[in-house]
Order: sequence, then C-alpha cells, then structure tokens
Amino acid sequence: MILRSFRSPFRASALALVALFAGCAASGGDGSSAPSPAASVSDDSGEGARAATLADGAFSAEQASRGGELFGQVCGECHAAREFRGTDFFFAWEGSTVGRFVQVVSETMPEDDPGGLPMEQYLALAAYVLQLNEFPAGEAALPADAEYLATLRIARPGETHPAPAVHGATTGRRP
Repeated sequence: MILRSFRSPFRASALALVALFAGCAASGGDGSSAPSPAASVSDDSGEGARAATLADGAFSAEQASRGGELFGQVCGECHAAREFRGTDFFFAWEGSTVGRFVQVVSETMPEDDPGGLPMEQYLALAAYVLQLNEFPAGEAALPADAEYLATLRIARPGETHPAPAVHGATTGRRP
C-alpha cells in the first residue's frame, strides 16, 4: 500500500490526495470545473520546436535539475522521490497528461500553501518527475502552456495512449 511510505503525521494529507485522485476519476478528470494555474499562463518563450510526445524530450535537463533541487528543498520534508517513480507514478498517472499532473500538483502542493510556488517551479518539479521516470530530456524547457501540456500523454516509455484518459481509466484501475 502506498500510504506505508508516508510518515504517520502526513497520512491525513496522503488520504486527502487519494480522495482528490478519486474525485478526478469521478468527475471526468478534465479539470473543467475550476481554472487551473497552468491554464492561466501561456508560453511566450519563443523557444525552438516543441516535442510531440514525452519520448521526444519535452523538458530540458537543466529544468529537471532545478526541479530536483526544489524537490529536495520543498517537497522532501513530506515526500520521498520513490513515490513519484516507477510503478507508483504510473499507477496514478498513466493515461493522463503532463498538464493534468501540473494542475493537480499546483492546486494541492505544498500542503501548507497550495498554489504558492511560481508556475516555473511547478514545471521544474514536473520535469524532475518525468526524468525520474526515464523520459528523455530535450533542448527546450517544459513551457507554461496549458494547451501544449494537455497533449503530452503520460505512458511508460515505449507505450502510447492515443485517447485522453483519466488516471487509470484506460485500464479500469482506480488511482
């Protein structure tokens, strides 16, 4: 059970996140009920061509490195990186999108100040988590463009999910 990895004072927040994921699945998970911080910003960076999929390198190595440092400083008090790697990560997020991941994290974390980080930092954290899951880095940083992020489907490297899906909806699993 995933909750065993949490320290006991944080089990209540873990249960809240599980409830949030269950709510995402029940509501269709498209985030249409409330505007997200990711949807309120656009990409004006003018950087080069964007990756078509995560396998094409949708974030930069430098951005993921910043995300790793930030994870240690902000997230590491409550979370271990292993919670966002491999089976645990794909169980919760496979079939969803990077946009949805950024939306959920930016609306719920840090626990004591949800939405309190700049979007650039939430994107760096997302890049770090993608790197933890062996997605390749590319040339350009993950941009703050909700429409683009919604096109980046989360699938295990080598797998694809052609249709939009809610956390685990394509397999019938509950997050």
